Amino acid sequence: MFYNNGTIFQTTFEQNINVPKLGENLAELLYHVRLVYEISQFKIDNYKKLIFETDDISVIILKLGEDSNIALFFKKEEDKDLKLSSIKRYITRIESLIDMNEEEIILQEILTKEEELKNALNLLQFKRENIQNLHEKLKILNEIEYPEESKQIEKEINSLNEDCAKLDKEISDIQEEILRLKQDIEK
Repeated sequence: MFYNNGTIFQTTFEQNINVPKLGENLAELLYHVRLVYEISQFKIDNYKKLIFETDDISVIILKLGEDSNIALFFKKEEDKDLKLSSIKRYITRIESLIDMNEEEIILQEILTKEEELKNALNLLQFKRENIQNLHEKLKILNEIEYPEESKQIEKEINSLNEDCAKLDKEISDIQEEILRLKQDIEK
């Protein structure tokens, strides 16, 4: 497993392999593939997998995350049973594991958004209770005898109402985001 900058963070190669140099060359390989796309004036999207096959070795490079990749090296077996179809089976299995990790990330994001929603709802309830208390206080005050205090309370109520409107919008946005994330998982 390696980062786009060539740093290898996990390997099964023996110590006699120059692992840092291998990572550097794998990153350079990805860079050159991007250059081929640019020169050919093809749209450059993030790749999902690259496959290189020779008579003895097959190399599959899969995109794991934004900056991480995995390179799989398959040696030709004696009885020549290792064919592209079996490699595709490995790729499919690895991709399903990658997708499972994506689902876990989305689930984590949903939990975070639900916590944000809970906090926003609690804050909204607190502000609405404050508005209610201020309205009751305003009813008790005589506007003629306490005009300054009445005006101050009205300002606080208006400010709290603005805060509540912003919180309502924020709550709506969070709910939409949670719904979108849940739909992404269902896909």
